[in-house]
Amino acid sequence: MMKLSKYAKMIEWSLKTHPNCKIFESLSPNQISSKQWMIDELKKHISNDTNHKIEIVGSWYGFPLIEYLQDNIDIEKIECWDIDKEARIITKQYINIFNHSNIHIYDKDYWKHQRNGSECNLLINSSSEHMNNTFADMSVMHKKNNFYVNNPIVVIQSNNMKHLPEHINCVDSQDELINKHKINRVLYSGEIDIVEWEGVKIKKSNHKRFMVIGKI
Repeated sequence: MMKLSKYAKMIEWSLKTHPNCKIFESLSPNQISSKQWMIDELKKHISNDTNHKIEIVGSWYGFPLIEYLQDNIDIEKIECWDIDKEARIITKQYINIFNHSNIHIYDKDYWKHQRNGSECNLLINSSSEHMNNTFADMSVMHKKNNFYVNNPIVVIQSNNMKHLPEHINCVDSQDELINKHKINRVLYSGEIDIVEWEGVKIKKSNHKRFMVIGKI
């Protein structure tokens, strides 16, 4: 109940300060089902005795994914990367309301920033349909610059909703998602129906969400 109250506060603040934000879309059946699916499968493939260091590429508002991660995985820290300024502002307020002291926000383009020695052991991109780059690019950087100290488990989601103009990197199958990101070791791959509200009922759409868990 306390968590619901915090979400209510989060929604109230977001709409007051950013009336055109997509706060309700971030809590849609599609978003909730895809993040829950991710956590359900991820728990089968990660160590239970590790305090995970997580990087989220395209973290948007941070929730509900961060809440699912915090509730199900032992976490040392989470790094959120997003170039959307409004999204970062809302994420900072979310962190304040939920008192998540182990979360850090970065405004750099994840695909273009230069650094060596990332210590993450879990790398997540749940919205790759929005991005030109893939983890295949990270694989090149990994080999060339020792980008990742630990060979992280990567989690990637995309969809086949090509009718949306902001979806510039969709896929038509889980195999295409694997090949596009050059996942060398596949721990899990699958697909689910995308669901949305239709009036007061939740209904399956004609589109699919795909996911792969593995290593680059």
